[in-house]
Amino acid sequence: MKFSSVSLALFSLGAICFPTYCVSTNTCQNDVPYPINAEDFGEPSWEDILELAFPTWDAPANGCARLDMLEGSFVEGYGNFTNAVEGKFNPCYYTKAFAGLDPMLGGYPTPIDTLYPYEFAAPFFGQPGDGSTHHCPLDSKDTVPIGSCPKVKKSCGPDCVDYDDNGYGYGHFPPFVPLAAVKNAYNDCSKDACEWFDFDTSGCNIPKSKLDELTYESFGVNGTIQFQPPILIDGVPSSTYYRLEYLGESPACDDGNCRGPHYCSKEAADADIWGDFCPYVHTGENSGLYRHPHLALAALELWIANKCMPEKCPSKWLDSPAGQEYGSDKKTSTSITWSEMIDNSDPMSQPIVPYQWPNAGDGLYPGKELYDGKRIKPAAGSYVTELVALPSADPDPSGAYTPTKFVTLTAIILVGIVSSIL
Repeated sequence: MKFSSVSLALFSLGAICFPTYCVSTNTCQNDVPYPINAEDFGEPSWEDILELAFPTWDAPANGCARLDMLEGSFVEGYGNFTNAVEGKFNPCYYTKAFAGLDPMLGGYPTPIDTLYPYEFAAPFFGQPGDGSTHHCPLDSKDTVPIGSCPKVKKSCGPDCVDYDDNGYGYGHFPPFVPLAAVKNAYNDCSKDACEWFDFDTSGCNIPKSKLDELTYESFGVNGTIQFQPPILIDGVPSSTYYRLEYLGESPACDDGNCRGPHYCSKEAADADIWGDFCPYVHTGENSGLYRHPHLALAALELWIANKCMPEKCPSKWLDSPAGQEYGSDKKTSTSITWSEMIDNSDPMSQPIVPYQWPNAGDGLYPGKELYDGKRIKPAAGSYVTELVALPSADPDPSGAYTPTKFVTLTAIILVGIVSSIL
């Protein structure tokens, strides 16, 4: 690899490449090592890598605000929030509600914004789950459980995705999978990471064809992608381990109420409200520290691209090709329509029970006002329209939803800004 000359004063790491070593020389052919967290099993220091791509404004002196329990009170000395700084991101992150919006509002780019190729998001046609991986039909009632709507993937198990020949490839799978694959490939001393990029077609992102190849090398099994959850298993990192998920911490999640990295109240969990409407970890010492794995992937891609093409790929994501014009207009953002919360002014609030969608838009959380009175929100991105265009399989006037079983999937991909408003 022929990296351009860069300053590594920020990292005094030595020529180490974890977890794979070149025994003969103890150096990687990819000869600029990314930051390592020696206390995290020698894994990448994701906080440092993310900070380079998505620099944050200052956190409160004592650390991020935290509650003594879900729906509890602020811990003494930890009740302060922090002031936004233009061009930087929130160091204390509590909710997905502001994803896709201006960083000054506290959110981060969505997978659509970072060009994550395995998102297969639903279009912004005003239906529940707009912009998410759940494709609720356009005629769904507002009470439809978004989490029950289908995803674009051919499943072969809870952590297994089969290949589909009808245009989707492998369909949706979580970003911590290709994140681990890119990490593994970069640590392979026989590979030249600079050859992964094609700036003319993919900018500072790894092209999907190459990402497919890297992901299959790490997780391919007989034509499927099979992976573990991003956790410690028996005290050892899994094949996709990513510490910043902060999954299921005790005692906040002891009632089986948490949904992935989302910390739902017992009431919201029992009501089967879509977990994404619940806040991220906001109790204990990790409060506010969750970071999306799609951001870590974007940051790692940009970190490598910056070493290979510094004149084209700046270190900050907002300055990169993918970040141009990000967050400049709420009404063209990739921010999903939120549900009604117990307190629409509280970024740690839980969804209201009984479930109510959409949000009134009278506080922090984005409701239908982002559509600006239109039936479609012209958010730039790549979307699958076929599934939402099918009729709802909901025979129940109460709004209970039974997903349709799709045998043949033929995608209609909508790329770029929607050009016509219905």
